[in-house]
Parts: sequence; C-alpha cells; structure tokens
Amino acid sequence: MELGLKGKKALITGASYGLGHACAVSLAEEGVDIAISSRYIDKIDLVSAEIAAKTGVKVVGIAADLTKMEDLEKTTREAQERLGDIDILIVSTGHPPTYPFSEATDEQWQYGHDLVLRPPIVLTRMLLDGMRKRNYGRVIYIGSTFGIEAEASSVVQSTLRTGLNALAKCIATEAAADGVTVNVVCPGLFDTPLVYELAKQYATTHGVSAQEVVNAWKYSAPVKKFGKAEDLGALIAFLASPKGEFITGTAITIDGGAVKQY
Repeated sequence: MELGLKGKKALITGASYGLGHACAVSLAEEGVDIAISSRYIDKIDLVSAEIAAKTGVKVVGIAADLTKMEDLEKTTREAQERLGDIDILIVSTGHPPTYPFSEATDEQWQYGHDLVLRPPIVLTRMLLDGMRKRNYGRVIYIGSTFGIEAEASSVVQSTLRTGLNALAKCIATEAAADGVTVNVVCPGLFDTPLVYELAKQYATTHGVSAQEVVNAWKYSAPVKKFGKAEDLGALIAFLASPKGEFITGTAITIDGGAVKQY
C-alpha cells in the first residue's frame, strides 16, 4: 500500500532503541525525513547514520532529556531548523517508576509527570499551530495498555497514561477540522529491552527470577508471544499518513488481545 508519506517531515522522540526506534525506521522507509531524539548521546548519532544509510532519507539526531524544559525547546527548534516544517510528531518516552500507591513517593510522581505528560504537552504546543495552518498534521503519543486497564502495581504509569489519553482526545477535538489528527497508541508487551528491564525490577520486588516473569508475561496475551517492534512501526506509519485522516481522538491498543475491554 502506498501511504503517501514521501517528503513529509517527522519528529520522533525516544528513538534510539525499542518502540521509538521502530517508529523512526517505519516512517523513514516510507520516505519521511526524520529528526530523532534520545537522552543517550552515544547512541543517537550512530542510530541516525544507520537509518539514513538504510533508507536514503535525511535523518537528524538530537541529544535531549525530555524531562528538562530546555531540552524540549531545543528539540523542536533543532528539528525545524534542520528539516523545515514538521508534519508528524511521535512522542515516545521512557517508563515511569513502577510501584503501588502505598509505595510511590512524591518524587516518583513528579518524575512520572515530567516524563509522561509534560513532553507531549510542550512538544504539541510548539508544533500544533503550524500543522493547523498547513492543514496537515499527525500527532501520535506512545502510551500503554495501563492507560486502558489500570495496573495496581504501577500506579504512576496507570494514572498518567490515562491522562495522556484524555489529552489526545481534547487536542483532537480542537484541531480535527484543520486536518490534524491526534491519537494514542497503547502497546502491550513487546520484545524490546524495556520489557526485560522491567521484568528484572518486578522479579526483585516479588522474589522470583526474571525469567519466570518473562515467561509469565509472554503467555499472558491470547497470542502467547511478545509483539514485534516493527508491528507497532507499521501501525504508526498508517496513522501518520493521509490514509489515517479519519482516525483521531482515540486510544488504539496493540497488545495481542491482552486488554479485555472493547
């Protein structure tokens, strides 16, 4: 399917590895020039060069910690200076602290907010007016199934990811008539480094082995396996394209059937 994305410009955060990286690769393969950001300074230039060599598009790497306001401003400024007007914004951030309500501290709540909610708010605010004036824009937040079905052992993420869904709905309602769509993609468990790191944390807390946790998680969805990052990348490319123009203000699960709601 020809998605009609060639020549578009995108900013993707958290793109040095995992799901953010899959989003970047998928868009680049469709002919989108991309600016990618990551807090991992040693990785971002390498990843940028790899994607450019593989796809032939222009790739700009930006080292940024999105929990810092000055880095949010730097990211949008550099992306626009080096690529031009941004048509597509993909916000993928790290994982907030994983604790139940009885253990989560004020510092963890604040860090979770700075990681999960402030980047999409600020980055969207900086780019949305331009998208609306040009009558084309795609804003996609990478959320979590915990924003659909809350998980008591991860109260910070469950609360803030739910807020992310509401944020997307509100912005979508404002911007839809101007050709801008805003959605949240809510991944379940994917075969990425993050899943294995979280398994180690969970194992330590519950006194079991990390491999036991991984095995339990892998078979928790009806498909009985982890998702592939490129599957999510394909969904992102469709939503970012002109063909996704009638999908907005929604949270879309991609989880192998794990979420029970419908």
